[in-house]
Amino acid sequence: MFSNVHIVLVNTSHPGNIGSTARAMKTMGFKKLLLVNPKEFPSVKSDALAVGCIDVLKKAKVFSSLDNAVASANINIGLSVRTRKASIPTLSVNECVDHVLSDNNLKYNIIFGNESSGLSNSDLLKCDYIVSIPTHKDYSSLNLSAAVQLITYEFYKNTKTHISSSKKPITHATAKEKNYFIDTLITLMKETKFISVKNSKSLTKKIHILFNKTNLETDEVNMLLGMLNSIHKKLNK
Repeated sequence: MFSNVHIVLVNTSHPGNIGSTARAMKTMGFKKLLLVNPKEFPSVKSDALAVGCIDVLKKAKVFSSLDNAVASANINIGLSVRTRKASIPTLSVNECVDHVLSDNNLKYNIIFGNESSGLSNSDLLKCDYIVSIPTHKDYSSLNLSAAVQLITYEFYKNTKTHISSSKKPITHATAKEKNYFIDTLITLMKETKFISVKNSKSLTKKIHILFNKTNLETDEVNMLLGMLNSIHKKLNK
């Protein structure tokens, strides 16, 4: 169950929250955990709170950067309670569940930020979608493992009624492939002076958001890269 979904924790401060997250995951059928720069892991503190779920911790993969952690996924979904200026597509919790359960041929990451500061703006730019868990207006801060528990419960609750796609599998581009294309495009746009020192920050952000909205296939990314390569050769004749 949920073999195509990873739970990703970024910059987790307290090892106990990693253990509690492992327990929250396993009770709902999730077993794949990725950790990005945890302050302390492995830890006896995380083991103590992962009651009966040490196997999830032992199989957890640790990464030095979010880029490396999400590189092989097709879709990255970030959890955030804060409204952002950047127009990254948003999903409700139900929409998120429908999206993930509709196609088990895709690899998904559900990404949770640091306990106190959440995901940074740069982290969110690596996400295809943002999801916010509805909370009371007087206090919106959820404990990390509680947030994981709520999201994974919604997935588990809907598995029995949701029919997964039986269409012919499509090879969707991974985050690594999409980011390589985006970086190549930005480099070319700088060569043509379309992106300048003055507008670099805003345009780079908009380009990332634009192409993260599109669920590109690997063949489509390769075609776009071929187009960019052709333009580059023409410019450098």
